[in-house]
Amino acid sequence: MKRYRGWMILLLCVALFTGGVRLVLWATADYPTLGEPVSYPVNQVEGFDLTIQEPFWSPFKGYTIRWSVSAESEEIYTFVSDGPDFEYLERCIGRQWYRLAYSQENLPFNQLEFALGGETSSLSGSMVQKYMYYGTRLETGSYRLVLEMRAEDGTPCYLAAEFDVR
Repeated sequence: MKRYRGWMILLLCVALFTGGVRLVLWATADYPTLGEPVSYPVNQVEGFDLTIQEPFWSPFKGYTIRWSVSAESEEIYTFVSDGPDFEYLERCIGRQWYRLAYSQENLPFNQLEFALGGETSSLSGSMVQKYMYYGTRLETGSYRLVLEMRAEDGTPCYLAAEFDVR
């Protein structure tokens, strides 16, 4: 028994450390709340396609979703951030989509504008849950990333790609 005492102490320390990390992660979890229900049509613009990679989760930043929009259209649409951004997270509950509420009221933002279509054929980026003020955790369920773009006349159009959180 004395021969294994060092290994037993090491296993006990590892177990305590692991339990402590799990406790801290549980205690600091920040789940976004549901905002208003949304009912706008998505993916209605011909020639524009939004794809996402499998979301990657980090305990301190939440989900990172890498996205890409490809355009095979002569019409030009712009992605404009009038508020915090043109990217939104939404959750489906009972076949109704709800935009997730931001976890902070006064959001810092910079006015950004990107044009896509015509000679520009692709745009890519990523959305990091924590830095977009959607907390650090998502409950199990169906979600979608929505990008808002505007036609030349200012009409908003939406591209969406769904993913599941298990």
